[in-house]
Amino acid sequence: MTRILLSLAMLMALGGCNALVSREAYDRDLAGMKGQADQLEAQKKALSNSLDSCKKELASCVESGQKTVRERELCKDELQKTQSVLDQCTHRGGNCAKDLADTQMAKMKIEDELRKTKEDLATAQKERERLQKERDRLEKEQKALADALGKVQAGVKKVQDRLRALVDAGKLRIRSRDGLLVIEVNSDILFDLNKAEVKPAARPVLSEIASALRELNDRRFQIAGHTDDTGADQLNWRLSTDRSLAVLHEMVTLGVPAKLLSAAGFGPYSPMVPNDSVEARAKNRRVEFLLVPDLSGLFDAQK
Repeated sequence: MTRILLSLAMLMALGGCNALVSREAYDRDLAGMKGQADQLEAQKKALSNSLDSCKKELASCVESGQKTVRERELCKDELQKTQSVLDQCTHRGGNCAKDLADTQMAKMKIEDELRKTKEDLATAQKERERLQKERDRLEKEQKALADALGKVQAGVKKVQDRLRALVDAGKLRIRSRDGLLVIEVNSDILFDLNKAEVKPAARPVLSEIASALRELNDRRFQIAGHTDDTGADQLNWRLSTDRSLAVLHEMVTLGVPAKLLSAAGFGPYSPMVPNDSVEARAKNRRVEFLLVPDLSGLFDAQK
């Protein structure tokens, strides 16, 4: 600005001294100097803006530097703490190594227990499956036994109903022994003493029994002969066997299929009561029809 004023003063002096300078040259120079002055003013403004921006950046840099210093101090504190912990660990030395070894051993033990637990779980699962199969099998067998028992009970009732008149007349007894249906006929009704030929008078009784057996739908029976303990055991055994066979032949003659019958002699070895009186010996001399249980359903359930 000072330069501009000096230039104007010089021009004015020259104008007063030199009347030869033209008006046009003066105006042109004045306009040029104004243009320069405007340019300089614009440059001044731009410089002022740049200065303000630099001041702001400087303030930001100062603030950033202060923040960096604070962060540096924090890092320094953390470094000191870390160094202190490191020193403690270094001081502990072997204890740290021992703790690490103990931890690794504990980990290995836990992993081993986990493996054993998994194996035990797999074994328990297999055992559970085996027990489930066993339970299913037993339930199947139980049902088969229940069905078989139901059939036996139905057969017993049918025989009891069919032979009720003979039971009431005292010519035979129907009872259960060891879970088996037993039709018992006193030997004195069927045979003479020490004989194995069926009395003619006994055939109506055997006929009624045969009719009852035929109604049991192919159920098997064993005909068992028994004696008292009078006489030699060998003779009694032979007598009991001959009597059971004689009754078996009568049953076949009366229409009972031979394949459903079997005979056995027990001699004096399966008494109903002790042979200590005449009445007791008479009770032990007998022929029995034993219903043989059908176990086919049970074996089918086990498959």
